[in-house]
Amino acid sequence: MHMRLTFKYWAREAGIGLLFTAVIALLGHFNYTQLRLMPGMTVADWYFVASWLCFPFAKWAILEDHRQVDAPTIHRRRKHRAADDTASVYEKAHQRSTKLQAAPKTALAWYWRLAMDLLLAFIAPVVLGGFLTYLLRHN
Repeated sequence: MHMRLTFKYWAREAGIGLLFTAVIALLGHFNYTQLRLMPGMTVADWYFVASWLCFPFAKWAILEDHRQVDAPTIHRRRKHRAADDTASVYEKAHQRSTKLQAAPKTALAWYWRLAMDLLLAFIAPVVLGGFLTYLLRHN
């Protein structure tokens, strides 16, 4: 497994994650009638702390991880076609050799990265858990 997570990348993404999660957490503590912040830690605050800690790795797993990922395939029984009986050996070999491949990851525009950062502020622990589960099942 090639994980090239540098400290510079980790620190930058942790800063971005802290910004997003802190803004969301502060909005949750803001009392709009009195226009002031309410003190105390809630369960949601602890979740946002966990989300902030998972944010850099979850973003790396989604955007920067360039390993070949094989999705599970569903094998279905194909119907017998008359054309298969008369196909040449070369046509049959070509049908077996064609395999679908996922498109390579490309850089996202700034607004998609902003949307991803906002979404990861909420679901980073879920993404990290899914990534780790995938690693355990497929290695």
